[in-house]
Amino acid sequence: MSIKNKLFATLAGCLLAAGAHAQVKIAVADLTYKDTVRQSFYYEAGYAKSSERASSNERESGFSASASGRYSNDQEAAYVKAAGTYEMIEYGQLRKFTGDIKGALISTRAFRVTQARPYVNPEGGEQIFDVIAQIKKGYYPGADYVLFGVVDSVEWRNDTQPVDNTNTTTILYSLSLGAEFSLINTHTYEVKAAFSAVGDGNDNKIWSSGARLTPNKARVMQQVSQSLAQEVVSQLTQQFGGGVGGSGTEPLDQPGGTAPAQSQGVKVYE
Repeated sequence: MSIKNKLFATLAGCLLAAGAHAQVKIAVADLTYKDTVRQSFYYEAGYAKSSERASSNERESGFSASASGRYSNDQEAAYVKAAGTYEMIEYGQLRKFTGDIKGALISTRAFRVTQARPYVNPEGGEQIFDVIAQIKKGYYPGADYVLFGVVDSVEWRNDTQPVDNTNTTTILYSLSLGAEFSLINTHTYEVKAAFSAVGDGNDNKIWSSGARLTPNKARVMQQVSQSLAQEVVSQLTQQFGGGVGGSGTEPLDQPGGTAPAQSQGVKVYE
């Protein structure tokens, strides 16, 4: 093999090694949330009861006769009425916003996405946020990293704006979802990236008197999911991948791996 062919083979090997090395395996966990639920209550109850007792006693002899009697009547009644609100803490996961994140990661061609097992939280408390315990219990098989997100804000809005010189009104239904993300090494539990991301979606309608409008919530949620995925991948590649998917990509680190060969120093001479 000529020197030129050997150099080309070396360069190709370096590039293939760097590409394979960059495709680390990432599992995307369902978005976790904690919410305070307030509910109103109304209670009204009453009861009444009564009891009667009667007794008599008669006595008669050849010379006299006597009789006595006793009667009692007891009554009891009560009425209770109460109203107010109570609070409870709800823990759960959103399973509707991770599909687009997975797709966006795959489209970079720098990541391989593994399927996480559905998480079950029988105790229903703060354990749902313990991603280290979930990793140890095998909820993310085969993954080098877990992308774990916690929802910190969800806001539905219904804004109206009259249209000048008409009898119509513009109605804007919108949803914003914000979450905090961490990329966690499943072997060392090191946090390799941490960022916040927001997804937005809206549905515009023109309303006139007598019309009945229903927002297209499915379309709004789709927009939220897609915009959230774009921001997640943008933030993730900036912190972890050095611009994955574009030219001049920096190789990603991989648990247990070795540094890929550098091709910058390889020159081919005609």
